[in-house]
Parts: sequence; C-alpha cells; structure tokens
Amino acid sequence: MVRAALHACAQACKLCGDECETHAQHGMQHCQVCAQACRQCEQACNQLLQGMAA
Repeated sequence: MVRAALHACAQACKLCGDECETHAQHGMQHCQVCAQACRQCEQACNQLLQGMAA
C-alpha cells in the first residue's frame, strides 16, 4: 500500500509540476515556486520507492 501511495504521489507531483511550469513560462512567479516544490516532492517519492526493498 505504501508503494502505491508513493507512486500516486510522484505521479500527481509530476503532473502538477508540468502544469505549473507551463504557467511559470508566462511570467507567473508563484507557479514557478509551485513547480519547484512539485519537482522536489516527485523526486523524494521516487527516491523512497527506489530505496524500498522489492
């Protein structure tokens, strides 16, 4: 169940980061901050998934 939650979180953060990145390219600074936070969260979830024993 933990793996599924981490995978879902990583996917949600990726999608959110992608969307916020698009808005950030149009000058919305708060979207750049959001995109960075989402990328960090996605990376953390993926690192946890990789660190878990199979």
